[in-house]
Amino acid sequence: MFLKIGELARRTGLTVRALRHYDDIGLLAPSERSDGGYRLYDRKDVARLYRIQALRRLDLSLAEIQRLLDGGGNQTGGNSGLADIVAQQVAQLEREIRQASALRMHLLAMQGQLQASEEPGLDDWLLALESMVAGAKYFSDDELRTLATPRNEASVAIALERAALAASLRELVAADTSPESAQAQALARRWIAMLLDEAGGDEGLLIKLYTMHWNEPSLHALTGVDRTGIRYISHAMAYARLQLYAPHCDADDMATLRRHYVAQTDAWPPLIADVRQQMLAGAPVDGAAMRALALRWQALSLAKAGGDAALHARLQDAFRNDPALRAGSGIDAPLAAYVGQAMARLGHPLSP
Repeated sequence: MFLKIGELARRTGLTVRALRHYDDIGLLAPSERSDGGYRLYDRKDVARLYRIQALRRLDLSLAEIQRLLDGGGNQTGGNSGLADIVAQQVAQLEREIRQASALRMHLLAMQGQLQASEEPGLDDWLLALESMVAGAKYFSDDELRTLATPRNEASVAIALERAALAASLRELVAADTSPESAQAQALARRWIAMLLDEAGGDEGLLIKLYTMHWNEPSLHALTGVDRTGIRYISHAMAYARLQLYAPHCDADDMATLRRHYVAQTDAWPPLIADVRQQMLAGAPVDGAAMRALALRWQALSLAKAGGDAALHARLQDAFRNDPALRAGSGIDAPLAAYVGQAMARLGHPLSP
């Protein structure tokens, strides 16, 4: 099986220009060319490209990488050398970005294949390459360092638990189990707690993790959790959070919430992410962009309360005063204050 340069670029997240440059300097020459002169890459080429990208993430220059890969002997050639590079990449990923635990498991599996003298398939390399470039799209260097900070010594156990949760999630979705069920709510609470732990308790990073997983098909393939699964978790978490409002509401309020609250679930994460982006960019609360977002926020806030302003006010108070309601919402104190100011400028001082 051969890949043309455009397909290889698309599958790996690299640019055609970069791949051509690698060819020009002799770092990655395609194994074949078509009758029309098109570059054609096979499995060994993709494996070499993996080595190049792994070493690049270890801050080596292209010249250093070329000397290392073409130095001869068994240091970097064959399965043994490639297994060493995979091991270094695993360690680097653990230091750089904890949210890529799914990628880590994938690379460890490839490492096991290599150490057993089994060559991973083309799709294995491509999935690894796609996922390696995903984190930088969503996180600053400081955020990556935060995500990279080890939080406990049970990372392997956590990875196994995450895999088990993903399997349980797929079973619940396949069985058409309601996200309102106790089983679904328990799974969602644990899933969000694990993500929040990876984010070091940072609600802003939690939303970025959500956004990355929602947008990156390579992570869907690695984790086995696609958009359907992500939406299921969100809805189950909404039902779980709904129960937390019960001590703050009467029976009529809860009946209203059951009719309207969960229906707004899908709209909140992208809205929260957009507002945080404006806040981090220093956008004025009375600017056109933030005004539009504040109007959306206001509409959703009222919609979840069935348009009942008095109920909405009680929900506000509960959200401000109950840490359990705020945990895993993606809304921290700075963002709540920022959007609250924007709401006040609208003449409707509704906080989240």
